[in-house]
Amino acid sequence: MTRVLPAFLLSASLLLAALFAAAPVQAMQPGGPTNYIIDNETVQAARTGDNEKLRAALVKGVSPNESGRDGIPMLILAVGNGHLSTVKMLLENGADPDRRAPDGTTPLSLAALAGRTKIAEALLEAGANPNRPGANREVPLLIATRARHSAIVEVLIRHDVDIYDTDVTGRTALDLAEENHFGEIAALLRGAGA
Repeated sequence: MTRVLPAFLLSASLLLAALFAAAPVQAMQPGGPTNYIIDNETVQAARTGDNEKLRAALVKGVSPNESGRDGIPMLILAVGNGHLSTVKMLLENGADPDRRAPDGTTPLSLAALAGRTKIAEALLEAGANPNRPGANREVPLLIATRARHSAIVEVLIRHDVDIYDTDVTGRTALDLAEENHFGEIAALLRGAGA
């Protein structure tokens, strides 16, 4: 019996080694997989900033509010990938600037998080609500303050954002700016009356 056990362990080890050697090991890229779910051509065009394909689809009657298979609207995909010209095209063709993704993210909350000032300005000029909460019930002003994007805070102030809105703990953007020693943001908020 004592001879059978080492022979069995050796056989099992060799079998496992053969299984693992047969398949190459692939490391995942930092930040997750690099390939997206490929949607229809229109959604993919919005995601990649292919304005030519997107324009052709919009002319044919595709809705500028279309979402991908994951439920994320084309406008949010364009905002997330920093395609200002695509964002403007979608807005000019009637995209809802406040349309949410399934997790609650709005185009403006994503622009605030990513620090995309020109995109935030375009969204606000198209009628985006500066006080509409995004994911986790956070408003764009709090998101931009936490991310230390003073240019976004300035744009939001110019578009009549509620500077007294609070997070779930009751803190305002000014509270967050002062706690984190974000002097420039705190000065902007104080200048707006906070």
